[in-house]
Amino acid sequence: MRRRLLLIVTVTLVSAATLSPAFGQARMPSVGGTTPGGAMFDRLNQSSTRPVPTTPAPTVQPPSMNWIPDRFVQVPGVDGQVLVPGHWERRLSDHEVYTPPLTGRTPQGDTTINFPAATRPPVTERQYP
Repeated sequence: MRRRLLLIVTVTLVSAATLSPAFGQARMPSVGGTTPGGAMFDRLNQSSTRPVPTTPAPTVQPPSMNWIPDRFVQVPGVDGQVLVPGHWERRLSDHEVYTPPLTGRTPQGDTTINFPAATRPPVTERQYP
């Protein structure tokens, strides 16, 4: 019985060792050979892996008009602050805007000040309207 089991194990191992290279060759692709239509596949590969064309970055322009909300400003010659109503200012350059004519009032409403239309620095760079 022991001899028979040893014989079966030996035959199985020898069969597996003999068949293994055949199965290995069947699964391995051939290396170095060209496939039919290889040039066609090369062109397909080149066209699918070429870089994607890029577009230039868009140029962003600042808005031509800026909304300036109601605000209180200190005006020379007036005691206290003056309320300047909200308005649109047109941008002329980086450091210059066109301001429309404005009418400012003191918080009590007893004094009004007219500010003529003018070219001024942006609201962040000036002291008064």
